[in-house]
Amino acid sequence: MDAIEIKEFYEDELLIFETHMDNKDYSKHTIDYYLRDVQLFLQFINRKKSEPISLEHVKKMDLTLFMNFLKNKKGNAAATRNRRLISIRSFYKCLIEYEFVENNPAMGVDRAKEQKNPLPTYLEKQELKVFFDEISKVSKKMYVKRNKVIMGLMAFCGLRVNEVHLLNKSSINHTLKGLTVHGKGNKTRYIPLPKQLYDELVDYIENHREFGIEGHKDAVFLSRYGKRLSVRRIQNIAEKVVRSLLKSGSYHDWEQKKISSHKLRHSFATILIQNGYDIRTAQELLGHANLNTTQKYTHVSDAAKQKVMDEMDIDVFT
Repeated sequence: MDAIEIKEFYEDELLIFETHMDNKDYSKHTIDYYLRDVQLFLQFINRKKSEPISLEHVKKMDLTLFMNFLKNKKGNAAATRNRRLISIRSFYKCLIEYEFVENNPAMGVDRAKEQKNPLPTYLEKQELKVFFDEISKVSKKMYVKRNKVIMGLMAFCGLRVNEVHLLNKSSINHTLKGLTVHGKGNKTRYIPLPKQLYDELVDYIENHREFGIEGHKDAVFLSRYGKRLSVRRIQNIAEKVVRSLLKSGSYHDWEQKKISSHKLRHSFATILIQNGYDIRTAQELLGHANLNTTQKYTHVSDAAKQKVMDEMDIDVFT
């Protein structure tokens, strides 16, 4: 069964789940992710079926096979598999509440073991320079300014992809030269902009921005059709840059680092901490609800460790 058939057959269940999340003020980004995860699962359990199966008949075994499919066929990391499992648990919890089913088969499935405190991957300052230079080479001339400002907001202000996507002209404070950003959990935070980035943003809006169609006129970043630039399109811009650099043969380690648009945010966080800025300030700028999330960026770079060892004065062997 294809995705369209799945959505049609489980239309009521998916609709009540979406409505339930919306009533709880989940962000649109979260709702989309949860629905996508659930639909992927529904496709999986119906992959060999001529007729859709009832959700009441789904067993723990189906979830276990799905998790294995995510790991070995989709190549999903443990964190991604766990997020998908949480989506399905939430889906069934909602269906129980609204009396569609009686049991939640996902509750009996263990989460995948995640690596504890993995070091975040990021770009050093010189690598960021290379990244931004490449934007000019791979972007159409009319979109170079737009694409650089988009990537700049993540690399030098720490915005998430979805926060860039949701950014409105009315969110810009021209007096203070900063932004009001709508982050996770519908929380907002104020971010002052570096002067050069503010100037580039204003120049883009005044001289390079497309004309927005109805319903998209306040969006900062627009497609050629005048619509708000999608999350996926923003991710594609970064992916195109990375592909071009990998093709050049000079940045093989970027593939291992899995450099992406989100890694630009990692770079901003790491640079903040390495430059000695207060971790609470970093937490506020990044929009982290928990300080522990910010603390993972307090790792010491290999270059910093090498500098310490190179400067070590050892004279005991002479």
